[in-house]
Amino acid sequence: MRKFDNDILPHLNQECKGEAIHFVGLGAYDFQLSFGGLVRIQTMEKAAFSLNNRQFTWEEGPNEIPVWLLIGQTPESFELPTLLTLRMNLRSGDYVDFFTDESPYEAVIIEFTPQGDSRVMEIY
Repeated sequence: MRKFDNDILPHLNQECKGEAIHFVGLGAYDFQLSFGGLVRIQTMEKAAFSLNNRQFTWEEGPNEIPVWLLIGQTPESFELPTLLTLRMNLRSGDYVDFFTDESPYEAVIIEFTPQGDSRVMEIY
């Protein structure tokens, strides 16, 4: 859909308040997780993981990534290694990369906790 930009980082980093990841979903068509004030970060394109010093990549479809290792981990910060990659750094030293691309289809959806009657989302 579109590249990431630095404007999203302060909003995501504000959600890193020491609350652990409490939901992880890995399906045939998406990967998503939730923690703190983030209802979800969902990718339909690609995600890469560093878990216990092992590298994994998800690109649509079933696989054997041990995503349950993310449950209970605490997000520490977000950064943009590239404009097509959003990295979530975890306190353990692990990380998750969410990838977007420039196409007519959404690749990453970031949904924040609703504010009043309004839903707050960023779509890349």
